[in-house]
Amino acid sequence: MILGYPDDPTVTAGGRIVLRVSTDAPAFRVLVYRCGVRTELVQATDWLPGRSAPRLLPCEDWDWPAHALDVPADRAAGVHVAVLVEGDGRRAVPQAPPDIPPDPDARTARVLFVVRAPAERRPRVLYKLPLLTYHAYNLGVPDPGRAWSLYSLPEPRPADVPPTVSVRRPGGGTGGTPWDAFNHDPFDPSPRQTFRHWDAPFLAWLEQHGVAVDLCTDLDLHRDPALLDRCTLLLSAGHDEYWTDAMRDRTEEFVADGGNVAFFGGNTCWWRVEFDDDHAFRRVANWWDPAGPDRPENHLTGVSFRNGGERDRDDHPVPVGYRVQHADHWVWEGTGLADGDVLGDRPGEYLVGYEADGAHFDRSRTARGLPARPTGDDGTPADFIILGVGDIAPGGWGNGNAAATMGLHGGGGGGGTVFTASTTDWPRLLAGGTCPAVEQVTHTVVSRLSAPARASSPAVPARRRA
Repeated sequence: MILGYPDDPTVTAGGRIVLRVSTDAPAFRVLVYRCGVRTELVQATDWLPGRSAPRLLPCEDWDWPAHALDVPADRAAGVHVAVLVEGDGRRAVPQAPPDIPPDPDARTARVLFVVRAPAERRPRVLYKLPLLTYHAYNLGVPDPGRAWSLYSLPEPRPADVPPTVSVRRPGGGTGGTPWDAFNHDPFDPSPRQTFRHWDAPFLAWLEQHGVAVDLCTDLDLHRDPALLDRCTLLLSAGHDEYWTDAMRDRTEEFVADGGNVAFFGGNTCWWRVEFDDDHAFRRVANWWDPAGPDRPENHLTGVSFRNGGERDRDDHPVPVGYRVQHADHWVWEGTGLADGDVLGDRPGEYLVGYEADGAHFDRSRTARGLPARPTGDDGTPADFIILGVGDIAPGGWGNGNAAATMGLHGGGGGGGTVFTASTTDWPRLLAGGTCPAVEQVTHTVVSRLSAPARASSPAVPARRRA
């Protein structure tokens, strides 16, 4: 068996990435693939010496044998997956790349890392991978007693074992086993808390549509106060659940200074986490908890999982989409949708789920046919505009107000705009091409919020009513 992880998950083109690898084979080689519209082989090594290293506890810095790879200065920014191939070191290295690229998602023999563009050619759009969420769910190695996540801490736990997990261990997007891999998604066999499930399709869609993006991870936002200085739009998609104080502070300061954020996901900023050292972090509390930090995530995102919900589609197969309101808002440009229309509720679409967020609103207004508007009693900003409501109460799995609310706030008084799709599965419908209005909204939001000036983006013709 071969396993690995990066010393640091981010490298700038022209720099060096250090991979830590353990194998029981005498040799191995590394095939590096860039994941975009296509999975492309961009680098391959000769045979490297293999050595087996001890599998430590998830809270420990594993410090496995190091192997450095130079990243060419002209390498395109993007998510890269190093595929680790075992061998005996005596056979000749194949000269031709494989005809069919390997699946970037696997439980072993994969290492994910991000290549950033050099500072002088970084685009205005920055996409953040939810590395802390990956690792919060990551069990790491298939080794009983040495595999746990923040969801499966050993009980009883020895006094000298802290309730932390390290980002320096196998897994973290690929190459490890997510704790909830048993929670099967009927629309996509890849485990949910992996790169391939939500982030890969969203990034592929952006690249396919000519949107130039730079990449970072949670660690970059946590560590680097200047990360957002050159950025106009910060993008997050899928399941971006775990945030540190520094991540939250820097993002809110960015918005206050006129920067824009688009959350094309759900269950966003749900847990506050702290680092015990440079690499190991623990789950502290929900951001909204009145006992502390008493800082509802709504202040940033406009919404909260407290008013949305979670479901297993096998138990609740009724599809839920967004009922449109304020159809004259710029977000809906080019969709052809009118107030009362619903997008994403056809069989097989299920736009709202697997986890979704909402702003609390007075249900008596919607019962009278009036547009939903936030009450603000959950921390949602007063200027948050609810553009779509996905009523999840009939499914029996909603929390609080039991409705997902797509919308946005800000954009006035010198501050930036924050958009939220409020559902983890937005990237799935976006990449699937079955819901043109989802594509159009994404085009419009990304184009408008990434522009230097606030100008309406050209509409992308809807191929059919969503």
